Amino acid sequence: MASPRPTILCLANSAAYSRTFFEELRPHLIGLGFNVAFALDSHLSDILYAKGEALADAWYFTDFCATQTPPTSEDLARNDLRWDLMLSDFDRLLTIDIPVPLAKSNRLSYAQIPVLLERFFTDIFDAVAPVAVLYEQASNSFALAANEIAKARNVPFFSLAPARVAGRVEISPTGALRDHVTVARIWDRVKREGGGVEARAIAAHYIRTVEEQVPDYMRAGGDGEILARTGLWSKYANLGKLRHIQRILAYRRKHRDELLLNYQFGDPLVISWSLFRRSWRRRLRVKQVSKLYREGPSGGSYFLYPLHFHPEASTSVLAPDFIDELTVIKAIAFRLPAHVKLVVKEHPSAVALQPLEFYRQLDALPNVELIGPGANAKRLARQAIGVICVTSTLGFEAAALNKPVVCLGDVLYGYFPNVRMITHYGDLRGAIDWAMNYEAVDPDDILSAMTAYVEFTDAGSFSFTGSLGDTEALVNLADIIARRLSTQKSLMNTNHAASAQ
Repeated sequence: MASPRPTILCLANSAAYSRTFFEELRPHLIGLGFNVAFALDSHLSDILYAKGEALADAWYFTDFCATQTPPTSEDLARNDLRWDLMLSDFDRLLTIDIPVPLAKSNRLSYAQIPVLLERFFTDIFDAVAPVAVLYEQASNSFALAANEIAKARNVPFFSLAPARVAGRVEISPTGALRDHVTVARIWDRVKREGGGVEARAIAAHYIRTVEEQVPDYMRAGGDGEILARTGLWSKYANLGKLRHIQRILAYRRKHRDELLLNYQFGDPLVISWSLFRRSWRRRLRVKQVSKLYREGPSGGSYFLYPLHFHPEASTSVLAPDFIDELTVIKAIAFRLPAHVKLVVKEHPSAVALQPLEFYRQLDALPNVELIGPGANAKRLARQAIGVICVTSTLGFEAAALNKPVVCLGDVLYGYFPNVRMITHYGDLRGAIDWAMNYEAVDPDDILSAMTAYVEFTDAGSFSFTGSLGDTEALVNLADIIARRLSTQKSLMNTNHAASAQ
């Protein structure tokens, strides 16, 4: 009798690309000998992106909640289930000013969500015994709950992302949590054995040309470049948006009961209005905020701090204690030596997204200078004493420049010899003192660290939006995943680092 085909569990949410991407990837995984199952948060993606058709071989969390006996008081009294699971969801709701979905629900409460998610994914893992979970970074409570079950069963959580080096793909086996542990282990081997010739050449080229490098996700059509677009007319006044609203209305008719169970999104019409209102307010602020931007630093010594796009998993999941950037900036600025400034660089995708008062307060700080989005961040980093950031890609680029980098939160490049990760404000002064007295490390150490990162990645191009319909990219991703799973207990298919201390 033939052995049963191993199953890969794909998670899909209600983002425009999510379900469509994994549906397009599925036949390529099947062709390599896998079954593919799906777990979805709700039926919203059925209506918005699949003409109302539910996925076969799929579990829907809202259907699960509708049939479950409510958790008992004993279930809810467990100390191992905590509210931190929900932080990224509420960061998104509060940042975009979306009304809390379950606020008016008499069928489900947020206190029940951790228990119900644990039950949901336990049932799925028991039913299909997946050999891997496939998603983006573990970026919300739905994905984080899946990763907890995956870790407990030593199942990799493959998170897909475009790499920081162009032409490469990042597929973390841990949901992109504590990746610095995984890459540090690769670096240990590279330091002993030298690393692959091709990886070392790619690393050397990246370091040599870092000021000209652009990650794939910031190129035209990439996920980051799309976020940077601010034009309201092109974004909302089109036939596609009208059809999207029509599909939302169809969802509200067909799945009205689900609105009280869809804890992450609630009513999509309300979300669409909230997103439009945010874009409109942003548009109104752009001119006022632009007046506060400088073209460059005024002179003298400075640290560089890059602002982030919000909401985003890079802060709410990887740096949850550093979400409030105004607090972060003040904490840094008032720990600097008196002759040193903090230069704050605007994120190209986040221009005027913060309230006007945020920018006014930055402008009022005596040793802070706000630089506009058009300035070359890598040149600013080269001229700075160092970079202080919250998990930013600029910290990775500054590390390649052999600058001292102080990173707040859990960051992949934290293993670099010139990077200091901190987890609370109490360590910030000491990290600044280290950076002030920094002596450039041996360039060979930077090269070997970068080589380890290249070996952590795979060749190929990828973005969730840009790879739709791209057969070559989809085949490449499926091949990478199959190769990972063909090796027993490999570093790159083991979900170990997320819980490593």
